[in-house]
Amino acid sequence: MIKSPLEQKPDYLVCICMDVMRSQIEQAIQDGCHDFKSLSQALGVGTGCNSCVAEVQEILLETLENKNI
Repeated sequence: MIKSPLEQKPDYLVCICMDVMRSQIEQAIQDGCHDFKSLSQALGVGTGCNSCVAEVQEILLETLENKNI
């Protein structure tokens, strides 16, 4: 299913240390990572410098709310 351009968000690097893109975080959430700990275990986010932690948590909450997961 193709999303309308208005629904698409630009993909960008969220976790520089582990080279994790926003799309990878969103996909991991869709695949069952519904808390920060599971995202961290699956993708390694928040295990380096920790500067991405707040943004990853924001993406997590936003994705869960928008997708009704």
